[in-house]
Amino acid sequence: MSKRTLVAVFEHEADLMRAVAAVRAADLKIDDVYAPYAVHGLDRALGWRPSRLGWACALGGMSGAIFMLWLQWWTSAVSWPLNVGGKPWNSLPAFVPVAFEGMVLAAGLTTVFALLAVARLRPGKKTRPIVPGVADDRFALVLEEADAAFDAAAASKLLRNCRAVEVSERVLEDEFSPLGAPAGAARTRLRRRLNYLLLLLLAVVVAMVFLTLPDPSRPNREFFPDMAHSPAYSSASANPNFPDGKTLQSPVPGVLTQGQSPLHYDATDAEALRAGRELRNPFSAKDAKAGARGALVFQTYCTPCHGGGGLGDGAVALRGYPAPPSLVTGDTTKMPDGQLFHIITYGRVNMPAQSGLLSPEDRWAAILHIRSLQTPTAPKSIEAKP
Repeated sequence: MSKRTLVAVFEHEADLMRAVAAVRAADLKIDDVYAPYAVHGLDRALGWRPSRLGWACALGGMSGAIFMLWLQWWTSAVSWPLNVGGKPWNSLPAFVPVAFEGMVLAAGLTTVFALLAVARLRPGKKTRPIVPGVADDRFALVLEEADAAFDAAAASKLLRNCRAVEVSERVLEDEFSPLGAPAGAARTRLRRRLNYLLLLLLAVVVAMVFLTLPDPSRPNREFFPDMAHSPAYSSASANPNFPDGKTLQSPVPGVLTQGQSPLHYDATDAEALRAGRELRNPFSAKDAKAGARGALVFQTYCTPCHGGGGLGDGAVALRGYPAPPSLVTGDTTKMPDGQLFHIITYGRVNMPAQSGLLSPEDRWAAILHIRSLQTPTAPKSIEAKP
């Protein structure tokens, strides 16, 4: 098939835009426009609708994300589930990164293939520039002579008035017409057959993947089984892995964690009394900064058991854990700061050692806050703010 056209060539973008407006005002049919670069506003001047490639991109992206979520669920929970440290097979958060990458990949490929389909581009397609230099520094406007009433002379005059440097009538062959040269037509047919063969091979591979059923006689592998089946020890049963039978261990004697200074006292009641006689709190009650820090430390680490006011009514104690003694009455009020520091460091009865969580400065600051709770005017509960 072929069609008669009128081709006008321009040297400037402004002349092309002026010609498009004049041609549309004259109700002539524009077949196509060629430019060496994207001309802003040309689509609106031609009256084109907004591109639908955005919809293709969105649909492709959503399809890719849904497919990757399904593929990960099917492989992880249905086809070949693996027990990795007791984690659930159908773990949606673990699927998000791959689903996101699949969404981006599918959106990009869909946009490219949609563009190729709309532009009717294919591998091996031969293209000839309608005007020499149209891809470099010239612009072309093609009018279709749709019927016998088309006045080529009047249209040519209109285009020349818009500063067209060249106007000519041409017969354009349809893009699906065979190439003139037999060798070119043979190469095109060969490329088409090769593309069809590759698509067929891809379809066969995909079908084999989905039709191959898993072998139920082959057991799945289990990674990190100690994380999923680790033995549990209650308070009534001793942990055989440690000499003292306790699961919660204090730091190894003689080993200092980063930022800690050595404390030359053993974890005994006698040593706690000695610490009470020898150690002094480096902070004073008038130190507002240390008091605020102590309130924050107490609120963070002590409130769950001792409660906001130190009465031993914390959330943990209210839910069945042995309640600690009150910090504002009884023997605690008579203990020196050094003895309290020893207890916080090494722990006592049900209270674990806090030396691995709190620096010596934070322990002294917490003691300063405990002393403030023991004053007669102290509130029964307190909310610390950083």
